[in-house]
Amino acid sequence: MQAHPPPYLQAARAFRHFFSELRDVYLERETLFTQLELALLSREHVLVVGPPGTAKSAIASAVLGRIFDEHTGLPSLFSKQLAESTVQTDLLGPVDFKVLTETGRTEYLTDEGMLGSQHAFLDEIFDGRDMLLRSILNVLFERELKHGRRVTAGRTECVIMTSNRYLSEVLARSPELLLAFADRLSFISFVPKSFARKESRAAMLQRFAQGARADLRAPLSLQQMDLLQDAVSRVKVPSDVLEGVELLADALERALTAQVSKLPDYVPTKYFSQRSAVKALWALKAAVVRDQIYRRPERPLEASVEDLDALRWFFLLGGPPSTETEALLKSVVDPRERAQLEIVRLEQRTFDEVIAKVRQELGGGLEREAQVLGSAEEASAVEALSRNWQPSMASTSARGLLTKLVPGPRHAQNRAPLLVSARALVAAMDQRLARGMAGQGEGRGGLALLSSFQDVLELCRVIPELKVGLSPLSESTARFLEGALEMIALTAESADFEEGLKLEGLVGLADNLEEELSRSADLVGILAEGAPVAVERLRQSEAAARKRVVGALRRRATVAFQGASARGRKEPLETLAADSRRLSQLEQSLVALDPTQRSFKEELLLPLGLAYAREVLASTPFERIEQYGRAVQAVAENLRREGLPVDVVMGECQSILDGRLREHARLLTREVPSPPPPAASVLNGDAYVFYRGDFSAKAPDGELAALLGLDGQLAFTRGGSASAFFSENARAAVAQAELTFIQTRVKYLRSWLTQLLTSLPSPEALTERPEVERTVDRLVRSRFPLLALKEGELVRLKGVLSLLAAIPGEVGESAQRLEAQLRGIDEDFGRYSRQVLERRSAA
Repeated sequence: MQAHPPPYLQAARAFRHFFSELRDVYLERETLFTQLELALLSREHVLVVGPPGTAKSAIASAVLGRIFDEHTGLPSLFSKQLAESTVQTDLLGPVDFKVLTETGRTEYLTDEGMLGSQHAFLDEIFDGRDMLLRSILNVLFERELKHGRRVTAGRTECVIMTSNRYLSEVLARSPELLLAFADRLSFISFVPKSFARKESRAAMLQRFAQGARADLRAPLSLQQMDLLQDAVSRVKVPSDVLEGVELLADALERALTAQVSKLPDYVPTKYFSQRSAVKALWALKAAVVRDQIYRRPERPLEASVEDLDALRWFFLLGGPPSTETEALLKSVVDPRERAQLEIVRLEQRTFDEVIAKVRQELGGGLEREAQVLGSAEEASAVEALSRNWQPSMASTSARGLLTKLVPGPRHAQNRAPLLVSARALVAAMDQRLARGMAGQGEGRGGLALLSSFQDVLELCRVIPELKVGLSPLSESTARFLEGALEMIALTAESADFEEGLKLEGLVGLADNLEEELSRSADLVGILAEGAPVAVERLRQSEAAARKRVVGALRRRATVAFQGASARGRKEPLETLAADSRRLSQLEQSLVALDPTQRSFKEELLLPLGLAYAREVLASTPFERIEQYGRAVQAVAENLRREGLPVDVVMGECQSILDGRLREHARLLTREVPSPPPPAASVLNGDAYVFYRGDFSAKAPDGELAALLGLDGQLAFTRGGSASAFFSENARAAVAQAELTFIQTRVKYLRSWLTQLLTSLPSPEALTERPEVERTVDRLVRSRFPLLALKEGELVRLKGVLSLLAAIPGEVGESAQRLEAQLRGIDEDFGRYSRQVLERRSAA
């Protein structure tokens, strides 16, 4: 330890005296003290289990309670005995009520809890509730408390937890909880009930018989522990020792799992996970410093294969040494004690067998690693590449070498042949770059070729031994890349001369070129370190190549699409949908090349969409405007589904729509026959049948309302303008047709009601009840009350007339006159029916 400064030497001496004094007082606790020493050095935690009366709590207090702060003279220790009633605030610290009342957030005053101290002693740990223990484990492992968005870092370094329960009891109660402890705690120790040696019990009784108290005076400070812990962090672990840790962990896990069949109640104390592997590494480093403190002060801070034996205190349940375990098993009475000692013996024997095999296996590690690395195969593959550059093989070799060289072989001797292959691969790439674009069968750069260059450059950039060649290799790659970008642009421009090229072929070409341009951009990014001067020039070349590619593909796509449009067409909507799908794929490819190309599909498809809309809107037959409105909605929905601007198309089709509605109105205003109902039909209901049947079919109404509804649906095509979609002429024509319908209906209803009232006796003449009943019966059989009252025909006609009356001019005035006639019909019928019903009530 000559290389250490005096403060470290003093700290090591204090540490040694501190624990030597404890060993003199607490006999046959060697394993426990070893685990406590490793836990303090590695800043990890310890779980101590065993029956009552075995000095577990006394040892924990004697260790943590006497490590003091040189500035305050006091220990940094939090102590708590857990019970069923223990809650989070007892361990984490009280809730900050000021924050709670002001903000509603729950925060803890952690300085008053275990996170506020460097050491903690939690007695009877398994007496707490399971949820509390799980939260403790997370806090101890992460050394911080997360509450909402706030994270409070803690000072906790080492926590000792004790329990009077056997591990078998904990396992029976909650196996998942024990598993969580085994994964997060580095050291677990079992303290037996009895002494293995008679002299140990005699010495203890002699001391107490004389009334002597434990005289523990050796000082140890937190600052001295800091120096020793810093030494642990500086311990180097060679690659062969790292391999030994891995081999030991894997072999030990397999061996202990196999022991379960021999002891059905046995569960391995350690849970083997990635977390435990990392903790094992720190336990090994702590063991190196401990060995330097106790046995070999001259040893360097570097782990060796011999130090792997110290991992028994990490991977196994700590207990008496093997000789003492055998002695205890001969005298033990309690079956729980026996079961625990059996586990200690089983794990110790298993570890001894495994560590012996691992040491033997590590002896041939150099040759075994060389075989796994396959240096000869790598050299053979690179030699073939020097003769004939095959991009896919070059990428495989570059990636394989990078994986093997970073972080590198465990044995330094195995790195040299890999570096030879890596340098040969760089030289082979340099030869390929020197040939420029003359690569046989490659044409332009090609994805695989550019990828292989990128992989080799990454290898050259990452491996320190190759970095000296990065700059010249990058310069050569930059020159090659300029030619490759030119070839990519020329490939797109050559499409102008391929007569048979279809849209589908253009999509594939665009995707390929975009991939190559993107790969070129990635390659430029890697060149920034080795050839920074060429980067800006290459970026400009890449942008120019993209522009040329997009322009060439747009030109060729327009010609190809127009050529397809000139050939035979199927049903308009089917054609539109098919072309939309093809153009959507091409537009996506162009957008990948240039985000401003999102309108490309619309530009080419819009004429076809217009043709489709014009054809459908001009040819769809209809008898009612409502039917035509559904056709218009279907066209709009189809256009919208194919990504075309509905407002533009409908605006272009306005004259068609307007003309169709004017023509419809003209046909509707043809002479609608309105003969007065025959006298016989007035009373027997035939007048009603004619009104609801042939008459309604020949004189439909509701067209103006349908026109206004369709006009409202198309209003968006005016871009927010308040003007209507349809012309005044179309609206006036439909309104005039609607007025004609209403006029014929009112005329018919007036004739029907007049004949009906003339055929029936006047109310004043009805004096006898039978006569009144006959009159009511005749009125009902005429079915005029059904039409006027139950079906509300008069009310419906009033609504239509009110809409027409609001139109200025001749139409509105005529509608107002018809409203007056309709009121007259309503009043005449209402007056007569009321009087007849009153007569019947009076009779």
